[in-house]
Amino acid sequence: MNTICQWFYLAGYGGWIMPRCLRRLTARSEFHRAWVTGSLGFFEEDGVRFSPASPYYPPG
Repeated sequence: MNTICQWFYLAGYGGWIMPRCLRRLTARSEFHRAWVTGSLGFFEEDGVRFSPASPYYPPG
């Protein structure tokens, strides 16, 4: 399950636009949430979560 979610996350992060019919099929599922999170640019590094609202900076 995590491998599939990771694939959806990386596809979204890479800029893949999910077709509308597939978005409707996966709506409110872990797969859709993973894709949205990736497409919006959220990621985690060393336990610190980053998003477009909190730009990447070295923890200090």
